[in-house]
Amino acid sequence: MKSIKTELLKIISNRIWWIVVGLVIFLQPLLGMLEARNFAAIGLHATPATNSKLIEAIPPLNYIGFDSAMFGIMPMVVMGSIIGAIEFKNHNLRISLLSENKRLTLFVSKILSFLILTAIVSLISIYLTIAVEHLELGKQGLNPIILSSVTWKYIGLTTINWTLLTTLSFGIGFLFKTMIIPLVFMIPQVYNLGAYLAEKWEWGHYLPVAAGDYVNSISSQAIHNPIKGITILLIWLIITFALAGCSLKKLDLGGKY
Repeated sequence: MKSIKTELLKIISNRIWWIVVGLVIFLQPLLGMLEARNFAAIGLHATPATNSKLIEAIPPLNYIGFDSAMFGIMPMVVMGSIIGAIEFKNHNLRISLLSENKRLTLFVSKILSFLILTAIVSLISIYLTIAVEHLELGKQGLNPIILSSVTWKYIGLTTINWTLLTTLSFGIGFLFKTMIIPLVFMIPQVYNLGAYLAEKWEWGHYLPVAAGDYVNSISSQAIHNPIKGITILLIWLIITFALAGCSLKKLDLGGKY
């Protein structure tokens, strides 16, 4: 428990953590507010047939706000990559072992601490974004506090998706001791490469971001299968952290790493 508390404090003392928190908790809801104003001006029942500016129809009321909530996944993934890799900068890991000399205990504490903080920030960010949009819509929207059971369901699923993808980025950064590999692997997927590969290549469905789309997709054209998506992401996490744990166990912390 002491090691988890230490790791929690270590994460929240990192500047990149607060930069990302600012982006997802303050900027993302602001983007949601702007989107809601556009929806209110156009009309919630507008379609491409009635308004040539629209590419697709405005989402049903229960799903409004989730498009804006996709903004935050990119900075979250970047943050996970950086915090995972920073453990190997300036021998930070060696310093951590001064307070907890059992490598496995320290490693698990790092994972749990990061997982807890990521889940909390993800939930707050996503809820605030949805609530602000419906608040801006006024009487046309849902009650911003109560929302609806469907909306809460997708808030939960989106939170799970954010948390698992961000933690995976953290694990890859920790495994390879650099933020470059998780960024190169994850960011193109976030920018629709994952969806493209899933469409063109059968195995593309098993890439992390494509698997995440199974979890929180609200598109009628997409396959909504949260159990499948979460299972795929958990497999990615188990493999990544198993390899990272083995690497940590064999790592010579007294030398160059």
